[in-house]
Amino acid sequence: MHKRLLGILLILLSLLTFAEAEIATLNEAINKAGRQRMLSQRMMKSYSMVGMNMLYGDPKKVLDESSQLFEETLNDLIKFSDGKDKASSDALAEVKALWDPTKAKLLAAPTKEEASALFDEVEKLLAAAHKATLAITATSTHSVGEIINISGRQRMLSQRLGSLYMLKVWGVAKDDQKLIDALTQFQDAQKKLAAYDKNTDLIKQGLEQVKKDFMFFEMLGASQSKKFIPSLIAKSSDKITGKMNEITALYEDVK
Repeated sequence: MHKRLLGILLILLSLLTFAEAEIATLNEAINKAGRQRMLSQRMMKSYSMVGMNMLYGDPKKVLDESSQLFEETLNDLIKFSDGKDKASSDALAEVKALWDPTKAKLLAAPTKEEASALFDEVEKLLAAAHKATLAITATSTHSVGEIINISGRQRMLSQRLGSLYMLKVWGVAKDDQKLIDALTQFQDAQKKLAAYDKNTDLIKQGLEQVKKDFMFFEMLGASQSKKFIPSLIAKSSDKITGKMNEITALYEDVK
């Protein structure tokens, strides 16, 4: 039991203790811009978990801290891009315009009636955050910039899988195709990362671990079972997100 609790604690710490400081490099900006995509999905997942009165991982705390991190990072990215690149600045301004009203709804008391409309708003926020990430990535002259983007997006997809699953458990009707698409996109991206010729031994080890952890989601995608296991899904998605966050940080230092 103690071992299990320690494992859960380590997963949560990997997600909630992102060290924040002023953005110093382009690779760091790409990483943090990409992380915004993940945060959008983690907030939606946490909102659903709070709405279902789930206790695993203290989803209300995760939602509050994710919201704060999203806002702080957005402000840092706006500051970093100011005067450097118009496309990046314009894309971040679009994120800001969507974020302010969406934040208020995410932090309000969750209701099943509001969840579907909120999901649609978070989808727009995700698209805008992705657009901003691509704009910032486009200013990089090195191949590692694109790899950081791909690796960072895996964090989003692992949380998206968790979010879509929670909505399904909650009974908020969403197309199962979105879940299948997220599974496929994750698998395809992992192949690209594994094939990157500048992977260090540490990165290779991390990718291999994620491959093993992701097998659970592959089984989920093929299963037609109506027996839901939301706590296990939440734990698995957080574990993969934490490991992909570590790998993305390692890619920042690849020359």
